[in-house]
Amino acid sequence: MEERGYYREKLRILLIFYFLSDEIEGTSKLYPEYLKVFKSEVKIQKIDFLIRYPDYLAYELLNLVGEKGYCKDQIQRHVKSIFNSNEPELRREDMLRYFFGAYEEIDHIILFLVTVGFVKFESRRSVTGKVFDKLYFLSGFGINKVEKEILPNIQQAKWYEERLLLIKKYFGNLSGTELKIKQYEYDQYRTTPINQYIKGIQQEVKEKYFQLFEEEL
Repeated sequence: MEERGYYREKLRILLIFYFLSDEIEGTSKLYPEYLKVFKSEVKIQKIDFLIRYPDYLAYELLNLVGEKGYCKDQIQRHVKSIFNSNEPELRREDMLRYFFGAYEEIDHIILFLVTVGFVKFESRRSVTGKVFDKLYFLSGFGINKVEKEILPNIQQAKWYEERLLLIKKYFGNLSGTELKIKQYEYDQYRTTPINQYIKGIQQEVKEKYFQLFEEEL
C-alpha cells in the first residue's frame, strides 16, 4: 500500500472516531482510560464513504431541503462550497462496492490504532460465530493526541475536521444501517457491480440543485 495513502487512511479513521464517538457516561469499570465509544463498523464505512465522495454528501444535504429543522440557505452554502472547491474531483477517493455497499478493509488500520494505544476494539459473536456489536473505545491518550498535536499541526486534518463536523451536524445521529439504506437509494451506487469502484453523481447533484434553487451549480 502506498505510504502516503496509508497515513491518510489512519488519520481519517482516527478522526472519525474522535468526532463521531459518544462520550462514555461516568467512568468505565472495564476500561477507565477510555473516554469515548464508537458503535459499529458499518457506520465507519458509511461515514468514510460520505467523506470520500463529496458529491454524495452534497446530494444527501439537498435531500434535507424542506424538512423541518433544516435551514435551506445553510444547505445551499454547504453544497456550493463543495462544488466551488471542486471537491468531487479533487477530494474523491474511490471505494469498491461489496455485498453490503461501499466497503474498504480497515482491520490493519484498527490494529495500528490499538497498537499505539489510541483505540480498544471489542466485539461479540453469535452462536454461529458471526461477529456483531463491534465497539471502538477511544482513549484519553488518543483524544489528547488529536487535540494537542494532530488538529493544531497537520494541515490535512483541518479539512477532515470541517467535513466531519458537517457530517455530524446533519447525519451524526443516524446508525450505520440507516446511512447504508440512504446510500442504496442512488442508482449509481446500487447498480455498481460487486468489486467495482462506485461512480460519482455530480450531474445528478447539479440537476437537483437547479430544481431547488433555480441557479446553476
